[in-house]
Amino acid sequence: MTVPATVYIRFDVDARVHATPRRLHAAWGHVLDLPAGISPARARHLPSLAHRTPHDAPGPKPYCLGQMDESPGMIGIELRILNDHLLDTLDAWLAWGGVLPLGDGAEHTVLAAALEAQVLEQSSWEELAATCEHNAWSIQLLSPTVFTTRGRHSPGITPTSLATSLHSRWRRWSPQTAPTLPEHAHLERLLAMEDATHAVDVGLGMPRRDRRGRLADRRIPARAGELRICGPTGTPTTAAFSRLMALARYTNVGSHTAYGMGVIDVIPDPLP
Repeated sequence: MTVPATVYIRFDVDARVHATPRRLHAAWGHVLDLPAGISPARARHLPSLAHRTPHDAPGPKPYCLGQMDESPGMIGIELRILNDHLLDTLDAWLAWGGVLPLGDGAEHTVLAAALEAQVLEQSSWEELAATCEHNAWSIQLLSPTVFTTRGRHSPGITPTSLATSLHSRWRRWSPQTAPTLPEHAHLERLLAMEDATHAVDVGLGMPRRDRRGRLADRRIPARAGELRICGPTGTPTTAAFSRLMALARYTNVGSHTAYGMGVIDVIPDPLP
C-alpha cells in the first residue's frame, strides 16, 4: 500500500527564480510523470514506471507543490506525494544530478541544482483515517483555488467543496481506507466558515494542442487568501471532515491542479 509523504528539496540557483505555480508543477512533471512516448499500457508491465502518470493526463496528479522559500543563491521546494513509490523515482533523479529547469525554456530559465532532500513527514492511510479529533482549521490558499460543478466554475469555496475534492483523491489512491463522505446537507448545516478570501483571475496559458477548447484563451476565476472552518465536537460530520483535512497535508484541491492550482496549507486550530 502506498504511503503519503512530504519532501523538502533545497536547490542551488545562480539567479532569482520567477516561476509561476503552473511552470513549477510542469517542471516536476518532467521528473515524476511517465517519460514522453511511454504509454500507460506499456508502463504497467515495467515496475520502474508503473506508478507514474502520463504527463498530459486530466485530473489531479499523485503529487503537488507545497510551501516554497527563497534566499540569495538558494530555493527550497516542498513536494507533497500521495504515492510513495514516487520517492524512488525522486531519489534516482537526485542521484543522477537533480537539475530542475525553472522557467519557460527561454534565456531566463534558471537551472536549479539539488543540494539536499529530506522526507519531512509520512502518514499511513490508516493514520489519516484515525485523525478525527479536530474541530477547527485555519486554511491558507498557497496557490489560486477554484472548484467546478457541472462544468461551471463556482464563485467561492465551501466546506462541502473542500470535503468532496479531498474525498475523491482519497478514493483514487486508497479506496479501502477512504472515510464515508457526509451528506452535503450535513456539511452545510454543521460546519461554519469564516471566509477571508478574495477573487483572482488566473490565466492557465494552456497550449491549443491540449484540446481543452476555450480554456486555452480564457482566464479562470479563482480564490486566494485564508479560511477558517469549525464544526461541533463529537459529531460524525466533524470527525469525517477532520480526516479529510488531515489528507490536505499531502495533496491539493479543486480544479486545474495539474497547473499548480489548489495547493492549501491546513493547520488544526481547536475551538477555545
